[in-house]
Amino acid sequence: MTLTDAAAASDLNEVITAGHDQLWQALGACGTWWSGADRVAAIAEARQALRCELCRARLEALSPMMVAGKHDSIANMPELAVDLIHRLTTDPGRLSKDWASQVIESITEEAYVELATVICVQYVIDSYSRCLGAPLRELPIAGGGEPSRIRPQRVGDVGAWASQSLDKSLANVSRAASLVPDTENLWRELVQIHYSRGPEFADLIWDRALTRPQVELLASTVSALNECFY
Repeated sequence: MTLTDAAAASDLNEVITAGHDQLWQALGACGTWWSGADRVAAIAEARQALRCELCRARLEALSPMMVAGKHDSIANMPELAVDLIHRLTTDPGRLSKDWASQVIESITEEAYVELATVICVQYVIDSYSRCLGAPLRELPIAGGGEPSRIRPQRVGDVGAWASQSLDKSLANVSRAASLVPDTENLWRELVQIHYSRGPEFADLIWDRALTRPQVELLASTVSALNECFY
């Protein structure tokens, strides 16, 4: 669905366009648990998921677990990592804790959280382009280096599917990817670009094209359509 013409995309909001440009390249940088090449391959795989016959069949089934098979994959990644990418891209509303535990056991919870966060950021940026009828960006350049694989301190079991920050002053949604702080920062920047805008979030009156009530109405409507439990 195209919401406006591609020619108006850059004029719609320069803050969003410029922010997406920076985040897109950052997605290709070496992460904490995945290399730059891995992350770029994951982005390409997420786009491939939209053409996957297995994903299409699972979407039509009562439960995705009722349909067995292999994904139409193009990435040289672990099988359950590919499944994570495809299911998060095409059917995120029907993921389960049991399924997540299997993925985590296979690739580690840190790698799970980083990969999921990369795909979430990529999906928002690509969706924005699709809604504008604009071409998708070329894949980001893969950064060099090796993942540090350093687990942050003061993270643990808070009742979520993966370990999170133990800082109870943070809302759950604000610490969902806190197991991989550097990649979590990309998600935070994306939220700032599209929604909260730093200290401005505390203001009830926003100086934007949309008023605060209009923004909140859109946010809550999209959340409901996506079956987001928040």
